[in-house]
Amino acid sequence: MSGLPRALCYLLALTTPACGAANGLSESSGSEGVARVESLSPEEVAALAHQAIWEPSVSDLALQAPDSFMVRFETSAGDIVIAFYREWAPLGVDRIYHLTRYNFYAGSRFFRVNPGLVQFGLSGQPALDSVWAELTIPDDPLVASNTRGTVSFAKSGPGSRNTQLFINRQDNALYDTCCSGGFPPIGRVVSGMEVVDSFNAAHGETPVMFQDSIMMVGNNFLDRRYPGLDTIARTLTAGPRE
Repeated sequence: MSGLPRALCYLLALTTPACGAANGLSESSGSEGVARVESLSPEEVAALAHQAIWEPSVSDLALQAPDSFMVRFETSAGDIVIAFYREWAPLGVDRIYHLTRYNFYAGSRFFRVNPGLVQFGLSGQPALDSVWAELTIPDDPLVASNTRGTVSFAKSGPGSRNTQLFINRQDNALYDTCCSGGFPPIGRVVSGMEVVDSFNAAHGETPVMFQDSIMMVGNNFLDRRYPGLDTIARTLTAGPRE
């Protein structure tokens, strides 16, 4: 990728005001979580998920993820399975564990698609995105490299990671060191990289320049201005991953 260091942070910037299934994947991982969910009615499960995403408690956000786990992202272009490794970036992996367990990314558009990466992670619901814009996490040190297929949080500066992610479509070594500590990978695509490569790239870099509008108007803005963006239907989690 030919990105210049001076422009790289801007291009990866955030707006910072901002049940059982195939392949052994389920909507909750860990024996305690499964037991808890199985004892609840569908209405209680829905209420639990709503609270965890819209009004996350301190204890919700402090929950430690398993050492490794997988998440299937069901998208409009096909399924992607990503393995996350806590040893790579514990704070980042704890955050993605919470978000994917409770289906935060349902409806999220892949709003930036270029030869080097795919970026996503705004929910498309302005009220919900405003909640998580303030729930940033400190940076992790870089352990793994931004090679093709790895997944990292986007950020606008130190300590600004919240929900936005990007998938590297090629080796992006520059992302390891640029922009105040680089972009530490939190996991890697283990199945479905061909899906990532197939995402609609017709709008290229343009939507990422209007993140204020995405935050304020949500998917209505994206669907009106940039029709045909691929989207996430839901996420299913399972673990551990060897």
